[in-house]
Amino acid sequence: MVLTSEAWRLWAKTYSDFGRGAGGENQGARLWLALPQHLRDAADVGERLVLEWVPRAVQQRLAAACHGSVDDAARLVGFLAGVHDLGKADVAFASQIEGSPEHGWLWEQVRALPSCPPNMGWVPEPRPRHAEVSDLILRRELHRRFPEVDLAGIISCSSTAGCHHGRLSDLGRTDNPRAGRARELSAWLDRHGSQWACLWTSMLDDILERTGATPVLEQVLAAGGLGIADQLLLCGLITAADWIASNQELFPLTESGRHPSDDSRADDALQRLRLTRAWQPEPTTCPPFRRRFSWPGSAELRPCQCAAVKAAASTDGPCLLIIEEEMGQGKTEAALLAAEILAGNLGSGGVAFALPTMATADSMFSRVRSWVETLEDDGSVSHSLFLGHSRAWLEPENERLIRQTRSVNGRGTQAVVAHEWFTGKRGMLAEFTVSTIDQVLMTALATRYVTMRHLGVAGKVVILDEVHSYDVFTSGYLVRTLTWLAAHGVSVILLSATLASGLRQQLEDAYAEGLGVNPVPESATPAPSANTSLAALKGRGRRRQTQVRRPDEVPQYPRISLTGQHGVRFTPIEQRATHRLVDVHLLDDDLESLGDLLLSDLQDGGVAGVVCNTVRRAQEVYEQLQDDFGEGTVELHHSQFTAWDRSDREKRLVSALGPSAHRGTGRPERFIVVGTQVLEQSLDIDFDLLITDLAPGDSLAQRVGRLHRHARPTDDRPAGLSSPVLHIRGVDMAGPVPVPDAGATAVYGDRVLLATLAALRPFLDGGPWCLTHELESVVENIYGPTQDVPNTWREVYDRTARKEQTCAAESRQRSATFQLTALAQSQGYLTEVFKPMIAQDAERSESVALAHVRDIEPSVEVLLVQEKGGLLSPLPGALPQRGDRTEWSVTETAVPPPRFARAVAMSSVRLPRWLVAPWELDAAIAELEDQGMRAWQADFRLRGQLVLRLDGELRGELLGKSFLYDPRLGIHPVELAAPDASDPWCDDTEEYDVMDDQLDYGKDLQ
Repeated sequence: MVLTSEAWRLWAKTYSDFGRGAGGENQGARLWLALPQHLRDAADVGERLVLEWVPRAVQQRLAAACHGSVDDAARLVGFLAGVHDLGKADVAFASQIEGSPEHGWLWEQVRALPSCPPNMGWVPEPRPRHAEVSDLILRRELHRRFPEVDLAGIISCSSTAGCHHGRLSDLGRTDNPRAGRARELSAWLDRHGSQWACLWTSMLDDILERTGATPVLEQVLAAGGLGIADQLLLCGLITAADWIASNQELFPLTESGRHPSDDSRADDALQRLRLTRAWQPEPTTCPPFRRRFSWPGSAELRPCQCAAVKAAASTDGPCLLIIEEEMGQGKTEAALLAAEILAGNLGSGGVAFALPTMATADSMFSRVRSWVETLEDDGSVSHSLFLGHSRAWLEPENERLIRQTRSVNGRGTQAVVAHEWFTGKRGMLAEFTVSTIDQVLMTALATRYVTMRHLGVAGKVVILDEVHSYDVFTSGYLVRTLTWLAAHGVSVILLSATLASGLRQQLEDAYAEGLGVNPVPESATPAPSANTSLAALKGRGRRRQTQVRRPDEVPQYPRISLTGQHGVRFTPIEQRATHRLVDVHLLDDDLESLGDLLLSDLQDGGVAGVVCNTVRRAQEVYEQLQDDFGEGTVELHHSQFTAWDRSDREKRLVSALGPSAHRGTGRPERFIVVGTQVLEQSLDIDFDLLITDLAPGDSLAQRVGRLHRHARPTDDRPAGLSSPVLHIRGVDMAGPVPVPDAGATAVYGDRVLLATLAALRPFLDGGPWCLTHELESVVENIYGPTQDVPNTWREVYDRTARKEQTCAAESRQRSATFQLTALAQSQGYLTEVFKPMIAQDAERSESVALAHVRDIEPSVEVLLVQEKGGLLSPLPGALPQRGDRTEWSVTETAVPPPRFARAVAMSSVRLPRWLVAPWELDAAIAELEDQGMRAWQADFRLRGQLVLRLDGELRGELLGKSFLYDPRLGIHPVELAAPDASDPWCDDTEEYDVMDDQLDYGKDLQ
């Protein structure tokens, strides 16, 4: 269809900063983009994305949604992408630039059109957003063309256009196309007149003709519309197509507003964008594991790896694979091997690996990169890799990858690239991602652009590590995420060393609930002339009636469970004949007893770890042991060091206590590491002796994983420490009922700590704890339906259990507030799925969104700088010495050089609760913003960051409270003293509101 000249005078885009730099009006040219051209560009990009970019599994899913071929799917996506901005053909949109000295002429040429109504009068409130107008125009046009089709099916298609800016329009979902908000907007559209309405019709006809989507659209509507999971997926694809088509470097603006011909500009644009194609693994029953992990030719798979390969190869559809195995037995390699098998068999185009903390994600990043580098034999294919957390650009391996990618961009290939387009909200679209768990859990969060996350995970195998470590609140998001992943046909691999049976069953049930579930809008019924076989093929989107049957007996730990379309089955992992025995003792909770034990056990040397549950306790222990052992023998690790100090400390610690360090060649003769929960995970370090605060049994097992971790020569450990010994402190056993330390109680709760002590009683009485064979029984005795506690504890225990149940119910209720509506309750409508977003958008900021998937109080992260004589400089040591220059200072009005800015950005730290309590957050931010430096906003590393100034002695003040940043201790009050009622820095809950490792989570990478 030939569009009229009037349609070509409607504007869609004005020039951006790129357009201005490329010429633009400052050189006398008026550059703009006509609406029909942008719609054509978006349609062409949408088609190409389906045919050339999305993984095979997504292609097949979209083809099934269309009841046709992949080509049909491309036509449907092209059509929906091509009509996403129809709402810009609206006087409210076109007139918004009226009076603009730069762009007002575009409105003048629209106002001069014969079809433009001379006086529209009132504009609806709130002012129409072009996305919701697009949705409504498409509803009206499709309803006019297909009057026999149920409106609900039409809405399942039109809503994808209304969601392309990441937020759904609230037009209602009744059988009346003019009900609710739609009534008011329909009246507004009617007042445009019939001549203007012809513009909408002509542009829609143009896209239908360009894509050839009419037959596909007829089939989809005849079958009742699109399933809800497919709607989310299509929303993400249309958004991606719009983002690419809106890139003025790829799709240049012109003086005429259009391309000289009707040919597609998408092929050339995508070629220049150089998006990596989806991974296409060959079907296999066992990948070449020696090549994948650079193992020697004699290496063989470990038992859990053999079992994982066998289980993955046995499935014939999407599945949930749960690998339960002791620490250090190769679960990571098992997961990657299983992921490759599942991807090859099901057409997945990548892997998303998610871990609990930034530290664990950083540690995994290099391992995944090495694995990805082995996936192609000829080296001619590049794969994209994305590290997803707030400090990703500071991770050295990721920085190197980014620099290497830039150096070869356009001049060759490398096996792994950090593609510049896969950043921020687009990061999860990369083929391979390593991230904190938040990035995956936000798939279940009703926040803006959540559809991009669904698109990102839909074509991948998802691996989630340490799934036992999440509290009730976060587990609620995990459960909802698993259901949505199953609905998308995504295979998921969960890893845990200490998974309670009740949680395992909950996760299996959540995944089974989503398998095969993809409801079309509930009120939709096929038109009388509909092909009934198509409706049958659609299956009305209801869950299969497969009965999930559990075996009467679950194999002994370790094991693998597989949940698929045929129910749940188990694959046992070969039991090891060896034993990993640990002697367990209780230690009085006073610093003198701790010092005496260490002085005695380390008299012949050795490396001891002391793990505390709070930063304050760790600082107190460090101060005492410094006095006992002297400078240089004791080191402190927790999250209240700056990012630079913490990274530097951890690198040195891994170097000194890692597998390649030995006594006399790097491993210290006598050394004590004091830390918090940050020592539980990610650090490949080896203690000869471990002392820990009382914690839940699964956390204790994680800490014990650092005890005698590496096989060492006999002379690498002192004779007195040749066997692993665990000492537990932080609990008063003097009374009839144990009383845990207040910090442990606030972090973990009384019930689980009492249950842990009860479960450990057989080992405290003298028998060693075998982590190989007795770990599961300990975990079950803590988290199972019944606990065997002494009668003298029963009354107190039952009271703490009731308190825990009440808190858990409240956590579940809070967790559900911003979750996407469950599939079963969605009724097939995006408006139901996004109801929490429509009511209250969770995405006021990415950091707030992350807080919604973590049960943590809000806190403030700042950048610390030193101020001397009116000049500002990074903290000592943050800026590496270069030549004779040992310091670098700038004024607050100067734009900092890149190396300076990076050093300041590496000095980030999250302020503790005693310094900024949750109710003081606004006041603290206001005080910090008053001290902000406008010139520093010019650097992307510092833009939007809060800066806190310290004096020459690294002292600072905030909200009238003085503190000191000590490179040995981290942030602490000026006087570090034992807590008491008169101490203004301390209260009953200080430092206990959040597990220390949870302080690691920040806002999304911008």
